[in-house]
Amino acid sequence: MSDLAEQVYEEAPAINTNEIPVIDMTGFVGGSDAKRKAIAAEVAEACSTVGFLYMAGHGLSPALVDDTFAQTERFFDQSEDDRRRTLATPEWFRGYVPTKSGGMGTFRTMLELPADDPDVLRGKPMHHPNRWPDHLPGFREVVTAYQDAMLELSVHIRQMFAIGLDLPEDFFEPFYKRPLIQQSLLYYPAPPSTDPKDLKIGAGEHSDTGAFTILMQDQVGGLEVRHREKGWVQATPIEGTFVVNIGDVMMNWTNGRYISNLHRVVNRKAKDRMSLPHFANADYDAIIAPIPALLEPGHDPITGPIHFGRYMDEFYKGQMSL
Repeated sequence: MSDLAEQVYEEAPAINTNEIPVIDMTGFVGGSDAKRKAIAAEVAEACSTVGFLYMAGHGLSPALVDDTFAQTERFFDQSEDDRRRTLATPEWFRGYVPTKSGGMGTFRTMLELPADDPDVLRGKPMHHPNRWPDHLPGFREVVTAYQDAMLELSVHIRQMFAIGLDLPEDFFEPFYKRPLIQQSLLYYPAPPSTDPKDLKIGAGEHSDTGAFTILMQDQVGGLEVRHREKGWVQATPIEGTFVVNIGDVMMNWTNGRYISNLHRVVNRKAKDRMSLPHFANADYDAIIAPIPALLEPGHDPITGPIHFGRYMDEFYKGQMSL
């Protein structure tokens, strides 16, 4: 991988709603079949064209979002030694993940598992208790509440995905009994100036590896998306919305109906940036293959089946070695 510190990206233009649509999910939960299908159709259109959308009307408490950002800032305001008290390792992916470049920092949690959980006791890969900074009172409670809210929201998003593909709305649920979700708290330190040579590439061009991502970003901005017609466009923060995007696994699962798109993060302002991505991944033992009902007659699937846990285990180990 090239050194991100040496890269300079030209600033992308601001988006309009024709490029990354804003979809209001009000009325999806508990609404009429017609309303649910209409919202799911909007989601399917966005997922099949740009792979990104803004989601409004989700019902998540703004206070919980604010509290989680406050805890993120609190964690990264610590000294490096104190952050490393919860250091993640290639075998235990939970906790603080520094970067060698001195750019983006990450605090990561996954599904909460107690030390006496059977999968923990037998050493199942990727099944560990979370590492919590217990020297920061209240941190664990706030982040856990936010993660729980994301788990609930992700159920409704999977239902939208399924309905938009003319599948039963609970199609994806058997693959999400003990999901390998990842809740990250990301911190991008402010660049020394807004001169292009001083800008820090927080995340280079990439697509997300797993199924899909639910992102809350602060108002600093920096997320840019590769639009197939417009080139790179800014995913400008819109107050009260999440950015939802498709990952590589969901693209393969849907046989290319939903697309996993390139995106990147460049902090172009002389301010610290924070974001809260929730990676809504499936179970460790899920076998994921292109859905037969989505195959075109006479065409082969775009990929074969994968064991999701082994696939993600290799990805995380590679990520931790960077």
